[in-house]
Amino acid sequence: MFSYGRRAGYMSVALLALTVLPLISAAVFLPQMGDRIALGFNAAGEPTRWGSRYELLGAPVLCLLLGIGMYVSAHRQARAVAEKTPAASSFTFERFMRNGLVTVVVLNLVHAYLIVSALTGVGISL
Repeated sequence: MFSYGRRAGYMSVALLALTVLPLISAAVFLPQMGDRIALGFNAAGEPTRWGSRYELLGAPVLCLLLGIGMYVSAHRQARAVAEKTPAASSFTFERFMRNGLVTVVVLNLVHAYLIVSALTGVGISL
């Protein structure tokens, strides 16, 4: 993890931690929910679509797949660049880690919104 520098190592640790976080929160909150929860909301924040609580696993699974995929891609691209110019490999790795961090943070926010709206039964009203 820290073979491309200290900052890149911290970014990869953060990426992997944020990748697993939605799965942990889903494991905590899903058993507390009913079988049928509100999943869609209109502009007033009222539920318009109902579904199974297991539909909330979409964001955590997508986050896990994209986070691990970005981590693996970062290592592959950094190794490929290291053969040509070793100094650029850390920049390449950090670029992939930044992209991965933005992706998993957005998916964490989406998952948090879905969990809160499913627990309260109210969406964000505009």
